[in-house]
Amino acid sequence: MPDIKGKEFESLLADSATSRSITSLSRLAGFAINGGCLPAQYERLATVLWGHLQSRDLPRYAQSIEEDRLEEMQVPVLCMNTLGVTLPLWLACSEISSRLLRRLLRQWQDVRQWIIFFHDKLIMQPDAELDHRILCKTSILEYLGLLQHSWVMTWSRNIPADKEIMRVITSLWLLEIQHPLFSSWSPTYTEFHHQRDSAIFNSAILIAHEFNIKIDWANIMEVFDNDHDYFAGTAIAHLQYELTQDPPDLECIAWDVHIISALALTANLHLALVKKGSLSICLDVLNRVAYDSWEGEDKKYAARCVVNATIYLKEGVEDLDGLPLVITLLNMNLIPTLLKCDQHLPLADNDPARNQPAQLLGRMLASYTVYRSVLVRMIPLIEQVQEAGEDRHLRKGSSLYGDWQKLKDTVRERARMLRPGYSTPHAIQHCHNERCTRVDPIGTFKRCGGCLHSFYCSRDCQRVDWQQGKHKAYCQRIQERSVRTKGQMFTISCSDFRFFEGVIIAELRKHQDRIVAHKLKVNVVEFDFTKGVTDVVFDSLRLDPKPFKILCPCEQFSHDRWESLLVRARRSQEQLVLVRAFIPGGMSRKILLRGYELRRVLNNDWKVENKLIFPHRLCLTFTCCGRPSDTRLEGKNGKCLREQRANRHA
Repeated sequence: MPDIKGKEFESLLADSATSRSITSLSRLAGFAINGGCLPAQYERLATVLWGHLQSRDLPRYAQSIEEDRLEEMQVPVLCMNTLGVTLPLWLACSEISSRLLRRLLRQWQDVRQWIIFFHDKLIMQPDAELDHRILCKTSILEYLGLLQHSWVMTWSRNIPADKEIMRVITSLWLLEIQHPLFSSWSPTYTEFHHQRDSAIFNSAILIAHEFNIKIDWANIMEVFDNDHDYFAGTAIAHLQYELTQDPPDLECIAWDVHIISALALTANLHLALVKKGSLSICLDVLNRVAYDSWEGEDKKYAARCVVNATIYLKEGVEDLDGLPLVITLLNMNLIPTLLKCDQHLPLADNDPARNQPAQLLGRMLASYTVYRSVLVRMIPLIEQVQEAGEDRHLRKGSSLYGDWQKLKDTVRERARMLRPGYSTPHAIQHCHNERCTRVDPIGTFKRCGGCLHSFYCSRDCQRVDWQQGKHKAYCQRIQERSVRTKGQMFTISCSDFRFFEGVIIAELRKHQDRIVAHKLKVNVVEFDFTKGVTDVVFDSLRLDPKPFKILCPCEQFSHDRWESLLVRARRSQEQLVLVRAFIPGGMSRKILLRGYELRRVLNNDWKVENKLIFPHRLCLTFTCCGRPSDTRLEGKNGKCLREQRANRHA
C-alpha cells in the first residue's frame, strides 16, 4: 500500500472520526500495518478507533438488530479488527507503548461491552445475516488475540477471571464445531484475519496457570449444558477437524492438544476425554506429524505437536488406571510412532520438552514391563520394529535413542522369565486378615468385591477384617476412586501376580553379594519399578510412609502393615529377605509386600517349599486410592507459548 502523506493522513483521519467512513478507516488500517506510519500518527488513529467503540454508542435492542441497522455495525467491527491486528506491532514501540497500554486498560470496559453485544445480539442469533455474524466473530477473535502477547499482561490478567468473556471465548470455540462455516481455519492467513479460537482459549488457560488465577469452570460448563461428555467431545472434535485440514495448522493442533491436557486436570473431564478417544486422537497427532516432513516455521510447530501429544499420553495414562491404557496404546503402535518422532525433537523449545518422548518410551513403557500382560505384547512389537528397520534413523546420542536401548534391554531381560522351566517361587496368597496365617495357591482366595485387591480365605476372615481390622476404611477409599472414574476399576490377573515374583527374585539375585555381605538376620530391600530403571534401597531403616509423595491414606495403611510384619520377622530363626516393591499403575499404583528365606533366594531353589507361612513367605498386595498431584502444566513458560502465534504473524 502506498504511503499516506501528511495532509492526506489528516483528511482520512478526520473523515474516519466524523463521517465514520469505512473506506478511510480501511486505508488507515493498512497504513498502520504496512509501514510508513509514524508513532504519533498511529497513536491518533488508535484514539479514533477506540472512540468508535464507546459503550454509549452501543445499540440496545431487546432481542437482535434490525436488518436495516446491520450496516452500522461495520465501523465497530473494523475498529476492533484493526486494533487487534495493529496494537501488537505498535506496543513494541517504546515511544508510545506505555500510553497505548494505559489506553487499552482504560477502554477495556467499553470494548468488553461491544464484545458481549456482538456475541449475544448478532453471532448467536440464527436469523441474523451469516456474513455479519462471521465478521463479528472474527473481530472478537482479533481483539482477544492480544492475550497472546506479553506486552499487555496487565490487561490479559483480567480475562481468565472474567466470567462473561470466558463464556464468550468458549461459546465461540463451541460454535466452530456446531457450524463449520464459523471455522477460523484458512489455507492462507491475511493481515487482518489470522486468530484462532483454540489459541485464544489456550492463552487464557496459560495465563490463569501462570498467575494462579482461578477459572470458573462451573461457569464455562454452562456453555456445554453442564455435560462433561459434550465439553470433552468439543475439544476432541477441534483436534480432529484440524487434523483433516490441508494444509494443517500445526500451531493450532499443538494448542488443541494443550487444551485437552488442561481440561484433563479436572477428573470428570479427564474420564470423559478418555471415553471420547483422547488417547487415540493424540496418537493420531503423533502419526500425522511424525511421518511427514515440514518446512519453515512448521518444523518448530511439528516439534511442539509431538511434545504436547506425548505429555498428554504419558500423564493421561498415569492419571487413571494405567495398565489397560498402556495395553491399548501398545496395540495402536505407539512404539514405532514414538521412534519416528526423533527427527522433529531438535527443534523443541527446551531440553525438558525434547525428553518427553524418551520418558514415555524408556520410563513409562519400560516400567510397565513388570506386568506379564504388557511384556507379552511388547516383545513382538519390538521385534517388528527391528525387522522393519524403523529404529535405524534414531540419532545416536539422543535421549530417545538411549531410552530405546534401555527399553530393549529391559524387555530382553524380562523375556527370559517367560521361558518354560524358569525357576520362580510358588505363587501364593496370604489372607489379608492380620489375625489369620492361612496361605493358599494364587487364585484360591476370594477377592474383595469393593477394592478388588484384598484376598480372604473365608467370609469370616473378611468380616473380621472389616469390623475389627483396617480394611473398611481402606476399601471405602478405593471405592471412592471407583466413583470418581465412574466404575472404571481393573484388577490384576493371576498371571501378572505370578510374574511379579519372578521379577523381584531376579532383582534380588542381581544384588545377592551385597545382601550376603551385610550378614543381617532380616534384610530389608525396597524396589521402585515405577521409573523404568529399577531403584533399589537396601536395609532401609527409615521407610517412607508416602512413597509416591501424595496424600493417600491407603499408603499409610500398607506402611502400618509393613512395620508390624518387620517386628514379627525379627523373631524368626531363619535369615529372611523382606521386600517392599512399588509397581506402576497410574492412579492404581501397587505396593507389594513380599518375604522369602534368604537361602532360597541365593540358591534360586523353589522346587520344594514346605514353609509358606509368614515369616518364611509373604505375599500381600495393596493398591493406591489417591490421585497424582496436578503438575501437567508445570515447567511450561506460558509467556513463551502465548507469543509463538504472535511472532508467526508479526
